[in-house]
Amino acid sequence: MTSPMPWFESLTDSVYALGAAAREAQRAARTADLACDAYDLDRLRLLDGEVRLDGQHQSSVPFRPHDAALFTITKTLTEQTFKLRNLYTQTAMGYAYGTAWAILRVLEGQQPDAVQLGRSREGFYAIPGELCPVPSLMPGLKRWSGYKQFVQAHARWAMCEEAGMFAEYLDEQPQLSDHEAGELHEALDAATGVPDAAYAYGYLAEAALHFALLEPRAQHARAQITR
Repeated sequence: MTSPMPWFESLTDSVYALGAAAREAQRAARTADLACDAYDLDRLRLLDGEVRLDGQHQSSVPFRPHDAALFTITKTLTEQTFKLRNLYTQTAMGYAYGTAWAILRVLEGQQPDAVQLGRSREGFYAIPGELCPVPSLMPGLKRWSGYKQFVQAHARWAMCEEAGMFAEYLDEQPQLSDHEAGELHEALDAATGVPDAAYAYGYLAEAALHFALLEPRAQHARAQITR
């Protein structure tokens, strides 16, 4: 009979699954973006050819099959792109928060065998309102070679999140000056980087988790030898 998987192995698998989900969603969202760009109506030449449809009353608006197909394609791609961008944001946030949760538990001496995250009825992760813990709250990682990059990734994510909150604030104002309108566009552009920034944090956090698990793995190996 095989022995059960050690807790740190199943925890590693749990985090890896979160990262794999985010990578798949990232790939799908980027593919959808490219497809939408390919069907940008501002860059396509609509053909004027008309078709008379059997069994329908004459209409003042002619039926143009090329127009109809392109508008249907554009509408469908736009809807799918919106859904996939939301999926990427959700999975990237789940990856970041879930992996940070695992690191904190391990550094506290706990032995979780899987990441624990809340999930709504709609299938979204229940993400806390605040950002993931800053690396400085994880002193056990300071000897890790990737610590500096981890700090930078957190700062990048924080900047994107702050841009999003600033954009929401400006968008709620009844009237904007030309300067404020420019700031709104800049903030919206920066806020689009949230999923990529969260994913980058999660990716480095996964490496940080492997570092945090070095000692528990060593302890487990020693225990196996002394049995």
